[in-house]
Amino acid sequence: MRTLLTRVIVPVALAWIAIAGHRSGGDMLPNWLANLSVKTGLGVDRAVRLVTAFAIVGAALGFLSARRAPRVAWITCSALAFTALAELSAIIAAPGNRALPGHVWTGPLISAALGGGGLWVLSRPHVAVPAAARFTVWRLAGTLAVLMVAFGVAGRMNVTPRTDVSLGAGGVEAVSLDASQWVGKSFAAAGVAIHAPLLTPATLSGTKWVVFYRPNCGRCHQILDTYFAGPQGGNVVAVKVPYGPGEEQSPSDMPEEVRCEECERIELPGGKRWIITTPTIAKVEDGVITCVTWTDYDRCRTPSEIAAADAASQGSSTPAGTQP
Repeated sequence: MRTLLTRVIVPVALAWIAIAGHRSGGDMLPNWLANLSVKTGLGVDRAVRLVTAFAIVGAALGFLSARRAPRVAWITCSALAFTALAELSAIIAAPGNRALPGHVWTGPLISAALGGGGLWVLSRPHVAVPAAARFTVWRLAGTLAVLMVAFGVAGRMNVTPRTDVSLGAGGVEAVSLDASQWVGKSFAAAGVAIHAPLLTPATLSGTKWVVFYRPNCGRCHQILDTYFAGPQGGNVVAVKVPYGPGEEQSPSDMPEEVRCEECERIELPGGKRWIITTPTIAKVEDGVITCVTWTDYDRCRTPSEIAAADAASQGSSTPAGTQP
């Protein structure tokens, strides 16, 4: 069992952590480590790169070196057990924890099971088989090669920003979408496409305008009627931001759905509280967000785009709102 743990289970777990770092970015970090990286000035992106690099090194040593695998297993299981205790303590102390969604518990419980179970197996009596401890140039070269590959991969990968998620009363997730940090990134790199995956294919080519709006939002109707009147030919993506559980809707005589002819429509998942100013407009060119605004809506448009929009507005039968 000890050999299975040190040569298979722990290396596979470390490989999975490395893959999670590449795919999930900042969201793969446990809360205590994310907070620590911010407080120390290390930064979430560097923390993700370091964790990914060490995971790659540990997985490689576990698979390739019978002599070093037990040490890697001790360090890994201890780290997983500590992380699980820290995360579970934070969850239990959170307000409204009785209503927390089940997936919040999944990661810490898996870490607790693997870390605690691994430490128990490693602490059991075991007849060790002496391993050769000779120093050779080949061993040194192999170790350096593993380190170079691990830190090279971690250093070059794109790290998705950590989603700003907090748990409110009743265990409802509150997700903050900070539009001020989007410019120069894709929606995937900005941490938005993880909530609405269709945003990525919808904005990959050409110039697209992505409008975040809330149901029954009078200002949202006004902005869309003013700036995106008439047929849009698929160049506008209207993203509906649903109200969260228990949120009160402001009184409005506007219909829930905005008028947006020939627009692509996407909706953020329900059951969460979304923190974003609406309407927010993002201009995306060939997949990269080049401008974001929630105040001066002319700022992101070129003179030719303004003229084309004005012509479409005048030629449309849809009544336009007042210019903000």
